[in-house]
Amino acid sequence: MLLPRKITFKEKRSGKMFFNSSTITSNMGLKELMEVVFTNADSYKEIAIILLDWLRTKSDQESRGKTRWVTTSELSQYINERLMSRRRSAAYAVIKGYLVPMGILEYRPSESKYLLSRDFAGALKRMAEAYIKWSG
Repeated sequence: MLLPRKITFKEKRSGKMFFNSSTITSNMGLKELMEVVFTNADSYKEIAIILLDWLRTKSDQESRGKTRWVTTSELSQYINERLMSRRRSAAYAVIKGYLVPMGILEYRPSESKYLLSRDFAGALKRMAEAYIKWSG
């Protein structure tokens, strides 16, 4: 069984965020949200949608409560089965480079779990508040 690679954080120095503000609504689904997060990276966007949707579904099927989570071995097994070896490294790049640092997923090594996180929403809220303060 292959376990996910060790999560280490590096600062991103490239990339861009782009969205049309009039298209942002409170009723956006996962696909629309990932369109904003992965503006130009269609492969990463597709992988993120597959992984996040599966994590939510798997957790609900297992009745794991309000905090949705999967074990690292469950995630590893799913990546191997669904994405095959050809896209496995891209899946871990999405997890390690985007979903965890952005706060969409939380990784708890002591529990060997990945959880859907609310840190992403909190960061966006703080960013909005900072912009409002700055703009006066």
